[in-house]
Amino acid sequence: MVKLRHLLWQFLLCSTLVSSALAQSTLTEIRDTVYTPGGSPFNGTVVITWNGYSGPNGSVQSPLSMSANIYNGALSVLLVPTTTASSGAFYQVVYNSSAASLTWSEVWQVPPSAIPLTVASVRTSTTQGSGSGSGSGSGGGSGSGGSGSGQYATLPISIAQVTGLASDLTSINTSIGSFSTQLATLSSAVQALQSAPGGSSSVSVAAAFIDGQVPAGTLDGNNNTFTLSQTPVPLASLSLYRNGLVQTAGLDYTASGATLTFLPGAIPQPGDALLAYYRVAGPAQTVNFADSEVPGSSVNGVNTSFALAHTPNTPASLKLYKNGVLLQSPGDYTLAGSNITMTSAPQAGDTLIADYRY
Repeated sequence: MVKLRHLLWQFLLCSTLVSSALAQSTLTEIRDTVYTPGGSPFNGTVVITWNGYSGPNGSVQSPLSMSANIYNGALSVLLVPTTTASSGAFYQVVYNSSAASLTWSEVWQVPPSAIPLTVASVRTSTTQGSGSGSGSGSGGGSGSGGSGSGQYATLPISIAQVTGLASDLTSINTSIGSFSTQLATLSSAVQALQSAPGGSSSVSVAAAFIDGQVPAGTLDGNNNTFTLSQTPVPLASLSLYRNGLVQTAGLDYTASGATLTFLPGAIPQPGDALLAYYRVAGPAQTVNFADSEVPGSSVNGVNTSFALAHTPNTPASLKLYKNGVLLQSPGDYTLAGSNITMTSAPQAGDTLIADYRY
């Protein structure tokens, strides 16, 4: 899930730097409602990766990536246009459902636009994985759905692109003022997400679930190969976390069978925590999922007790996020039935989100 608390600052900083560094006065909003092949609103995550940055000496820069949650199909992100950037720039977009039953990828070309655009108006190709979905918009850039409940985000900007901006404070302050209206909209969206109840679904699957497994391997900063106890089925069902941050297949690591290979720049260091969640073949069963649930109670810097709507089955199936970072139990919290006790009280403005089976 996106780190909602930090998103406001990321949005403000990145938007300002983009306007100065790339001479683009506005970002383009992609707003739409995403549906599954069955016609129901999509619930899950979307990972958006910028490909095409060039450094000041013409060198190729590493791809930059961000992820956001989609709840009830609502998608709303702010992106740097690609059609006016360096030649060959594009966005690689990967969808993964909360139940790990659907995954597909798309390529986006984003033009400058003063009005929101739909997914259909920027999508140039789709690669089908274990399923494929669609946006509800139909051209014209008008978009549909997602208003007031989507999550805004901007792709991080590389340091090379903001060199020399330290002396241009006047220009930066002017740019900050131009985004005040968009920040107000973002604040409303975040508040709506914080107060919105989570969704639930019941799915029949022939699978068993592996929750919170620590991949086998040496954490020494050099070893890049780790092993799961079983092979994920399908491979797209694998969710891999490093220090609470979800890792992106193809960018942070590759998976072949039960073997995980981390890529340069993403190799785990001593003291890092790796956790894997995935499915394997198993007997047919009906599983209830709770997605993006906000645990009940006050987030005020003092309270440490929170309640879920249901009792997780099993307790290890609970994925509890604080500001988008996966927490660990024990350590960050303990679970007794449907009651969560935090080790440290979340501060006012923090966001708690829970995904689990029951």
